[in-house]
Amino acid sequence: MMTSSHAIVFWGKEDLLDSSFESILASREGWEVICVSNRENVEALNRAVEKANPEFVIIRYEKNQTTPFLPIQLIKDHPAIRVITIGFDNNAMEVYSKQTIEIKEVSDLISILDAKF
Repeated sequence: MMTSSHAIVFWGKEDLLDSSFESILASREGWEVICVSNRENVEALNRAVEKANPEFVIIRYEKNQTTPFLPIQLIKDHPAIRVITIGFDNNAMEVYSKQTIEIKEVSDLISILDAKF
């Protein structure tokens, strides 16, 4: 049985922690991980996203990150992807995605607000 491939672009440091993280992701059957060093500029990340057309982009963030709006820019340029930021310094992750929800009446808006995403 053939499984479909899921592409992930991982933008992080070239260190043992990121290498371990990348290896764990790549070991999953049907997952392809494309690694881009954060030593490269954001254009290198954009080229990898354009080429791979991934479902996910994972960004390793650090306290002194110089590109705080990168997840929003990626979603703006590629609305179908989800962006996950990981902060190993605070053990937190954030997930960004774009959703389009049709609102037919005010109660639709209220139900979305009540769901608290």
